[in-house]
This record gives sequence, C-alpha cells and structure tokens, in this order.
Amino acid sequence: MSSKAVRILKKIAIWFSSALLVFGVFLILLLTKNLTKLGKSEEMVVRKVDVQLPPPPPPPPPIKIRQSTSESNTPSFSLVGAGSGPKLSYAEKPDFGLAHLLEVEQPEFDLGDIDFSKALTVDFPVLKVENLDTIPRALSNRTSKFPPELIQRGIRRVSTRVELIIDQNGRPYIKKIVDSVYPEMNATIREWVKNTMFTKPTKNGQPVQAIYSYEIIFNYGR
Repeated sequence: MSSKAVRILKKIAIWFSSALLVFGVFLILLLTKNLTKLGKSEEMVVRKVDVQLPPPPPPPPPIKIRQSTSESNTPSFSLVGAGSGPKLSYAEKPDFGLAHLLEVEQPEFDLGDIDFSKALTVDFPVLKVENLDTIPRALSNRTSKFPPELIQRGIRRVSTRVELIIDQNGRPYIKKIVDSVYPEMNATIREWVKNTMFTKPTKNGQPVQAIYSYEIIFNYGR
C-alpha cells in the first residue's frame, strides 16, 4: 500500500474517533439531563399544615350528695308528785328519725352525789332516744320532796329540763341539769333521778346506752 493511502486511512480513523468521542459526550449529556428530570419528578413536596383540633369536651359537673336529715321532737315527761307518788306521761309524740350513732365527746356529768363512774361503759354505744327500739319507761313511782323554800314563796309547780344518760341496765345518770328554774330544785332533780329506774334501752334487740333530754314537771299538793 502506498504511503498516500496510509495517510488517508489515518485521517479517516482520527475523524471517526473524534466523531465517536463527540457522540459519546452528547449521549452522556443527554442521559444526565434525563436522570436529573427523573430525580426532580420523584421529589416529595412536604408542606407544613396547621390543623386546629376541636377543644376537649368540658368535664362533667361534680356530683352533689345531699344527706337527708330528719328532725325529731325530743320527748318530754311530766312528773306529778308529793301526793300519791310521781306519774310519768309523754308531753308529745316523738317523730322518729334515721337511726345513727350519737358521737358523744367526753361528757361533763353533773356529779352531785351519784357515783356513775363504775356503771357507765364504753362497750355499749350511746344513742339518741328517737333511735331506740322503744322509748324507755320509768319503772319507779316514788315521791320526790318538793323544796319547802319554794312552798313558802307560793311556788307549787316547776317545769325543769335535764339531760340524762341511761345505761344498758336502765339506770339513769345526770349528764347535765339544763334548766332547774330555781337552784333549790337541783337537789329535787337529783333525788328523783337517784330513785328512778327505766326499762332497758335497746337497738335492734341489743342493749345500748341512751341519751335523754326531757322535761320533768314537779307539782306540789296534787
């Protein structure tokens, strides 16, 4: 082959290589562009959205518990004495309320001349009179001495009020002389309590101690 032909072949080879190189670069650029578009199309757009939730429901109103109470009239008693002996009668019919224990703090007893320290016991609950199975009745029927000082002053009827504790055996003890009207009546009240026995107080058939607040009416000459 002549040298001229060889030179022509070399030029053709160089041209072909250049064209191939240009085509390769063009192809690479085209692929890169397509990949870039594909990546952009797959991008996820995340937007911040503020969502306002509804307020929580209001709490339910508090439950109010009302404790029903039942008022009861305290029974009072009338004592007619100095003649045929005392008579015990109800002044009014008590309206029984709901049964409940009476929370009694350390009571201030009227000591007088009665020794109650050996008789009362904490083994038995102390109940109000209206909460008992039946109201205890006075069993004794002895005459109480009316104060002569009051007789001389023309006083022949005195309505007193006293608060008693009746033990499980029916023995009364003075917790407090609420109203003796006259100081001279204190001894008469103590004498009557000392000489009086009651039927045993019970609740549901069980012995209890009872607290009484009632009126004793003393009449002289009847």
